[in-house]
Amino acid sequence: MIKVACLAVYVAVILYLGYTSMKRTKTFRGFFLANQAVGPWLTAFTYGTAYFSAVLIIGFAGKIGWSFGMASLWIALGNTVIGTFLVWKLLGRRIMLVSQKLNLHTMPEYLKWRYDSKFLKAYSAVCIFVFLIPYSASVYMGLSYLFQINFNMPYEYVLLSMAVLTALYLTMGGYKAVTLVDIFQGTVMSRAS
Repeated sequence: MIKVACLAVYVAVILYLGYTSMKRTKTFRGFFLANQAVGPWLTAFTYGTAYFSAVLIIGFAGKIGWSFGMASLWIALGNTVIGTFLVWKLLGRRIMLVSQKLNLHTMPEYLKWRYDSKFLKAYSAVCIFVFLIPYSASVYMGLSYLFQINFNMPYEYVLLSMAVLTALYLTMGGYKAVTLVDIFQGTVMSRAS
């Protein structure tokens, strides 16, 4: 009963964050970029929360950690230092400044401007779309198995519920909602570990 009550509070907080973001989101720029008012630290926190989700915690720790033991921590260190810190440090500010100056909203738009290529814009958009599908599927699968084990809930029911909940808060408040939900989830994850 305590688990169900905690889950209900968790869902209520996520929907509340989506609703409050919806009240502040009035424009295209507000929906996709949160009016560029999120800032670098919250953006990095959002990225970290999404990155260290079910894919890394369940998939990486479960499969790679089990197969290779403590030596697999070198992969996590490489992902953290090279895949996160250096990319943000070397490219983040440059891309942000150019995007603000030229009023670019997405990475495909940036690549089109940088390389003067409509093909690269379309190709990168397709790549992002195609490769986010298995990434999202692995997150949903990992969390659905986790809920199935901990709450004795049917896998399909959890999968559908998470998809609906995500769609709700995302369509309500856009990037601002995603950021607030990720901060909330990251706080819960850091307190639980």
